[in-house]
Amino acid sequence: MAGGRSFVTRQEIRGKYSVGANVVKGWIARPSFPAAQAPAAAGADRGREAERFDEVAVDAWVREHENRLWLATHEGKEAAREAALRRLPQGGPGDLLDLDDFRTLLGEFNRGKPIARTTMQSYRSRQQIPAADRREGDGLRPEVYEDMWFRATVYDYIVSQPGMGGRGVGRVARRDP
Repeated sequence: MAGGRSFVTRQEIRGKYSVGANVVKGWIARPSFPAAQAPAAAGADRGREAERFDEVAVDAWVREHENRLWLATHEGKEAAREAALRRLPQGGPGDLLDLDDFRTLLGEFNRGKPIARTTMQSYRSRQQIPAADRREGDGLRPEVYEDMWFRATVYDYIVSQPGMGGRGVGRVARRDP
């Protein structure tokens, strides 16, 4: 603590928010991220490991730019998960969604535009998305004529995606549709 202010290192940021080194590196590269303090001002040595960031400013930045992570850190994973789910359209957990619905929801949630159908087909063939809950000819009602997912399956994947680094909120006990 220097002058009543608390400083944190990259490693401490990683630990607090449970993210990898590359995530923190990406944050620091963004112009809006709080600037590192000069080593002398932060009471450190030299180099990247000596970089110190104002802890309150970093926490405020994470709250604004990575809200799910901030919520998971301060209020728990369930709170972060619920906040993420509120961003998705309402519907019943047992609603059936096709691949186009899945790609639209996933893309809109992450990038503000649907993911290309061919990309989603690749994800499916490489098993990077969950297997369909329903398939043509599965003998269940209503009858389906293509792969379909329950809304609960799609939403669970969206809010806890692999590849999100620490930004996913983790899976919580799944509720059956």
